Amino acid sequence: MKPTVRNIAERANVSIASVSLVLNNKPSRITEATRQKIIEAAKELGYNFEEKKKNEELSIENVCNNFEKKSIIGVIRPRYYNEFLDACQKGIDEYCQIYGYRTVTCTVNDTTEQTLDRIRFLTDIKVSGLIVVPSMDMNIEDNNEKLGWALKNSGIPFLLLDQAVDRVYCDFITADNKSGGYMATEYLIHSGHDKIGMIVGAREVYTCRKRIEGYKEALAFHNISIKEEYIFYGQYKRQTGYEGMKYLNSLGVHAVFAYDDEIALGVYQYAQEQGLTIGEDISIVGFNDLYVTTVLSPPLTTIEQPGELMGKKACETIINRITGKDKNPIRNTYFAPALIERKSVKIYNNE
Repeated sequence: MKPTVRNIAERANVSIASVSLVLNNKPSRITEATRQKIIEAAKELGYNFEEKKKNEELSIENVCNNFEKKSIIGVIRPRYYNEFLDACQKGIDEYCQIYGYRTVTCTVNDTTEQTLDRIRFLTDIKVSGLIVVPSMDMNIEDNNEKLGWALKNSGIPFLLLDQAVDRVYCDFITADNKSGGYMATEYLIHSGHDKIGMIVGAREVYTCRKRIEGYKEALAFHNISIKEEYIFYGQYKRQTGYEGMKYLNSLGVHAVFAYDDEIALGVYQYAQEQGLTIGEDISIVGFNDLYVTTVLSPPLTTIEQPGELMGKKACETIINRITGKDKNPIRNTYFAPALIERKSVKIYNNE
């Protein structure tokens, strides 16, 4: 007769919970002496450790087989909370469900190393396709080559969402970041500002480069000189907005295009601490249209990206590649951003 957990607990004179933790090899604070006592008691009562190990291996194999029998799309995205990426995820999940696919989403700490690890995992469980939101360090050193090699050697259809990676050629879904940068800068210009700065993150990131291009193109079109010292580089954090506004304010720049709304929040913080008023002393346009921008005082004028639509398009594209419905060359798909006008910019004229 197979021994029960209770039998083993009574023999070892320990709790049932302790026996369960040891037999299932779970992390615990049980001492090595107690662990050995439980194992010895289990052996004395005829507990078959080899059979348990075999059953665990079969269970893992069954999981993999179940994945093979279903149409699964793997998604890799940064772990940090981001309303825009959450909207993309919602679009992917909803479209997958409509067309009978399921998603396995792997989150990473925004590093190449973890992204490559998740690609290996999703390849091992035999997903049908991959949607990857690249990490922020993908264009640093040879990370782009590592990603390209891993994706191509997976043997699975794949595409990139939101961020492009240098020399990784595949279907790519994103917002028109250059157009969004142009739109934000031109709004400040039309509001009567001609001394306009920009606060951004790392210059290696695709979306950062494109938004800077839009910023510069708008200035050039309106015959405003481009000054590199008016662009403040930092990280994709609120602190960058704070430090960037402090720097630009020292140069007499009071109109700012922030790379995203998180950075814009840092500008608001700086203004509050310095006794300055957003929309009067400082004018700012953000990017992403996070929920918090509507409850700021004053609410933030920002650029909206259609994240949910981008997610649906990414899912549609990868399914068409999986099924062979789309045999055309790889393509880039750009979604138009939109300006959401609120009260964070001082209007000097009505142009």
